[in-house]
Order: sequence, then structure tokens, then C-alpha cells
Amino acid sequence: MAITYVFCIIYFVFYERNPNFPLGPKGFRFLHLLRAVGGFVGVVGQYWSLLYLNVSDTVCITFLAPTVTSFMAYIFLGERFTKVEAIGGFTAFCGVLLIAKPRFLLDLLSTASTKISEKITEDDIKDSHNRLIGSTFAFVSTFGTGTAMCAIRKIGFNSHPLLMVSIYALFTTVASFLGILIIPGIGFQTPHTVKQWTLLIVIGVTGFFMQFLLTAGMQREKAARAIAMTYTQLVYASIFDYITNGKIPQGWSLIGEIIIVLSVFSIVYFKDLNQSSSYTSLRDSDRDLESDAISAIELQDNLEGGDTDSNFKIS
Repeated sequence: MAITYVFCIIYFVFYERNPNFPLGPKGFRFLHLLRAVGGFVGVVGQYWSLLYLNVSDTVCITFLAPTVTSFMAYIFLGERFTKVEAIGGFTAFCGVLLIAKPRFLLDLLSTASTKISEKITEDDIKDSHNRLIGSTFAFVSTFGTGTAMCAIRKIGFNSHPLLMVSIYALFTTVASFLGILIIPGIGFQTPHTVKQWTLLIVIGVTGFFMQFLLTAGMQREKAARAIAMTYTQLVYASIFDYITNGKIPQGWSLIGEIIIVLSVFSIVYFKDLNQSSSYTSLRDSDRDLESDAISAIELQDNLEGGDTDSNFKIS
């Protein structure tokens, strides 16, 4: 995030001077802070969950962010939260349970069917506690992300997207540095090899573009539809997780990931159909009103012009 903030400084100092840099425009500074805090919680929760879950499982759980964002927007922004979104969110939560494999679910499956219990290994039971902890952090991450997305939508075009990114990057950098100093067992470390420095720079550069494009997209499109583009992370995460760690989602985790992806895509798909249907109905209604208005004007012209056409009748 420090690299991201440096890029933001370079942009506002050398390319486009912004009078609202670095604190943001007055009247929206609290929302900028809320966006920064929510984004920080989202990032920390996601990275912390990686200590207990593999990359694809963590990314898959964060796919609940569109549902969480829609629900939070319904509460705090007064936006609609449809039945489709509620059902899709519940279905996605069932998929998360299959990924998390909490102990109570393993016990339930083991007593429900002998065939299913044979497929659950001892390693799955031992690993359920760690997976539950990792899933909890991932859940917290989704709520943090939802808070940040709602704040961005509330700010709208009243602030430059890079300005929001810069405040978020600065807050994350300072909070992380304080966390290193306060939390015991965490020490400040610097990369030791060229490979580590290269990876750090790659993370910083790609993170900068990701934050900028995400913020700009949220300003221009509704949250659920904009975040839907991030679903492709699952494909990339699974590929890179296989390349780096040799891990492939299998069994219940794979089923859970499929359920979550299908659920969140259905939320966006049916929501788009409803909006298209409403828009079409609105256009038809507008055409009817326009036709009535034209008929009224023609009638008025005929009356004023004294039209005596025998075919023209008023009933």
C-alpha cells in the first residue's frame, strides 16, 4: 500500500494537481475515512484467512461481498434488496459451509450417511478448526469490503477515484505499521533477495491499478454488477495456487466454490433482467404517453382550424 500511495502522490503532484489532496473534499472526508477503514478490514481479513485456507478457498468466500454489499446498501443507502438477492445469498452461504467444513457439519454428515462419512478423512476433521478460523476472517473481510463499497457509492463522483485510493493506501500503511509495533510476535521485515523485492514491487504495482480500476468502476456502475467482474479471480487464483503450491480444489471445497459462483452470478443476472424489463416497460409507457400527447395536439389543431372532414368524429 505504501507503493500505491507513492504512485498517487506522483499523480497528484506531477500530473493533475487536486486541491482536495490529501484529505479529500470537505463534507465527504468521513466517507473517505469509512472507505479506508472498511478496505483495511477487508484486506487484513483476507490475508489473515490465507494462514488457514488456500488461495482459491479464500477468494471464493469473498465472493459473498456482492450480497453483503447489497444488504448493507439496503440498510444504509435505502437501496432495494430483492428476494433473488436474499435467496442467492443464502445459497452462497451454504457453499461457504462446504468450504469451511466446520466440525458440526462434519458430525452431521457423518451421522446422516455412511457413504458420505467414508469420504471424510481424518485430515478433514483435524483441519476443520483451522478452516473455521480462516473462514471467520474471510467473513469479516467481506463485511469490510461491503462497507468500503457502500462508502464509494455514497461518495460517487464528488471525489477523484485516485484520491479515494490515496487516503485508503495511507490509512492502511499507517495502520499496518502500528500493528507491527503493537502486536507481539510480528516484526518488521524487509525482502532479502532480488526475487522477494521483485514480487513486492509486482504486488505494489498491480495493487495500485487494481484499486484504481475498482474504485473507478464502482463510481460508474452498481456494486453488484461491478464486483461481478472480480469473479474471474477464482480462475486465476486456482491456476496460481496450483503453480505455486500444487493445490487443486477437490471434494466439498470444489462443490462449495461452484455453488457460490453460480449463486452470485444468478444475483447479478436476474437483477439485470429485472432492470431491463422495467426499462422496457418504462419505454413502452413513454411511447404511449407520447402518442396520447400527439393525438391531443392534433385534436387541438383540428378544432382550432375548423376541420369539417366528415371522417373526423368526436365521440
